Amino acid sequence: MARAHAASGQATQALAVFGGMLADGVLPDNVALAVALTACHGVGLSSAAARKPGKMVHALIVTSGIVPDVFVSTELIRVYGECGELSVSRRVFDEMPVRSTVSWNAMVHQYVRHSNVGAAYKLFLAMPRRDVVSWNTMIAGYCLVGQCREALGLFRQMVSPSSCPVRPNGPTMSTVLAACAGAGCLETGIWVHAYIDRNRLNDDGSLDRSLIDMYAKCGSIEKALQVFEKAPGKRDLYSWTTVICGLAMHGRASDALRMFDAMQDNGIRPDDVTLVGVLNACAHGGLVDEGLCHFYSMEEKYAIVPKIEHHGCIIDLLGRVGRLQEAYNMIRTMPMKPNAVIWGAFLNACKVHSNVELGEIAAAEVSRLDPNDPWARVMLSSMYAKAQDWSSLARERKEMNSLQMKKTPGCSSIELDGEVHEFVAGGFQHPQLGEICTILENIEAG
Repeated sequence: MARAHAASGQATQALAVFGGMLADGVLPDNVALAVALTACHGVGLSSAAARKPGKMVHALIVTSGIVPDVFVSTELIRVYGECGELSVSRRVFDEMPVRSTVSWNAMVHQYVRHSNVGAAYKLFLAMPRRDVVSWNTMIAGYCLVGQCREALGLFRQMVSPSSCPVRPNGPTMSTVLAACAGAGCLETGIWVHAYIDRNRLNDDGSLDRSLIDMYAKCGSIEKALQVFEKAPGKRDLYSWTTVICGLAMHGRASDALRMFDAMQDNGIRPDDVTLVGVLNACAHGGLVDEGLCHFYSMEEKYAIVPKIEHHGCIIDLLGRVGRLQEAYNMIRTMPMKPNAVIWGAFLNACKVHSNVELGEIAAAEVSRLDPNDPWARVMLSSMYAKAQDWSSLARERKEMNSLQMKKTPGCSSIELDGEVHEFVAGGFQHPQLGEICTILENIEAG
C-alpha cells in the first residue's frame, strides 16, 4: 500500500501507511524502508518539520538492528544531503559495506549541489566505475560554481577514446554547451556542435535551444540564427526567447522586436523572460517610447506582473538616454526594494552623464547593500576626477584606504586553438609570459 501511494505521488499518504505499520508492531524490511525514504523526498525537505520523517526512519534502522541494503543507504545519503547535513551523508556512505555506482553518484551529487566541487572531484576520481551520470554530475558541478573551463576539460577527458569508455548523452551536451557559453569559448562550441552532429545526438532537436544560447553568448548571433532557422517545426517559447535575448545582447534591437512579433504570430505567448529580452532590446537600441509601452502593457496584454528585472531594464533604458531623474523616480516608487544591480545600473548612467549629485546617492546605496565591493566607490572617485572636484576625490580615496579597499584588477581573456588564455592587469602568472613580452617588444620596436 505504501509503495502504491509513493508511486502515484501521494508521499504523505505513503508515510502515513508506513507509520501505521510501525504502530501495529510490524518491523519493516528494506523494501518498506526504501519506500518510506523515497516518500520523504516527496513531501519535501526544506523545513525542520519536513526532515523529521527521514531522520526517524534512520533512527529506526539504527535502534532496531536492521542492516540496510544498498538502496536504503543510498536514499539516506540523498535525504541527509537535501537536508544540508553532508557530514551525515558522508558517514552513511563510508559505512556502506557494498556501494553501487548509484551510491557513488548520489554522494558526488550531494557535494555538487552544495557547491563543494573539490570534495566531489576527489570522490569522482576514487570511483571504481563511472557511468554517464557520474561524468554529467561532475561536469555540471563545475558549471554550477562558474568553473566552465574545468567543465570543458573534463568533457575532453570523457570523449577521449583512450581514457573513457562512456559515451556522452543529451544532458552531457546540454551542460557542455552551457560551459562553452559561460566561458565564451566559440571555437570549442563549434567543435562541440560538430561532435553532436557527428554522433547524431540532436536528431530530435532537443539541443537546439542550448546551441542557440551558446552561439548567442559566444558572440556569434548569426550562427545562433542559423540553428534557429533550421528547426522551424521545433521552435518553442525557450528557443524564441533565446534568440530575442541574443539579438538584444548584440544591439540588434529592431531584429529582436521583429522576432518578438513573429513569435506571437506563430501562436507562442511570451513569458517574463521573453519580456526581459524585449525591454533589453529597447534599452540597447535607445527605443524609449517603445520600451515604456511594452513595460506598462505587460500586465494587461500578457498577465505578467513586472518583476525587478523588468524595472531594471527600464531604469537602464532611461539612464542610457540621460533621463536620470525619471529613472531615479522609478527606483523610489518601485513596488519592491531595489537591489545592488538596480542601483549599480543607475550609478553607471550617472557616470556616463556626469550627474555627480545622483551618482552620490546611487554609490551610497550600492555600498550599503554590498559594503565589501569597492566598485561603487571607484566609480564615484572617477566622477569626482572628471568633475575636477579634487577635495571630494581625496576624501573618497582616504575613506577607501581606511577601509582597506582595493580596486579589483581588470581581466580579459582570449580563446586560441580551443584554449582560453586569461590575463589580469598587473599579473605575471601566464606560463608563456616571456614569449608574449618578447612579441610585444618587437611590435613596439617597429
